[in-house]
Amino acid sequence: MFNIGDKVICVNAKRRWHRLGNLAENMVYTVAGFNPYDGGLILEEIKSPSSGYNAYAAHRFRKVGEEFACNLYARYKNYQVAA
Repeated sequence: MFNIGDKVICVNAKRRWHRLGNLAENMVYTVAGFNPYDGGLILEEIKSPSSGYNAYAAHRFRKVGEEFACNLYARYKNYQVAA
């Protein structure tokens, strides 16, 4: 389903009993690897504080196409948050 290097978008960042760190819905992340026990996604941009492998459950993500990811990046690369 997912491969290393895939761009994925978070579709579920709701907490249950575990911590999710800074995982955010509608954000695009890059798959860096997989948890060998449950197939969870290890992401380049963020690490899960509740997983020994720093992985997030795969059901929280959907794969996005390369064109979508590039367009999204181009749109927001110069976006700055007002302080």
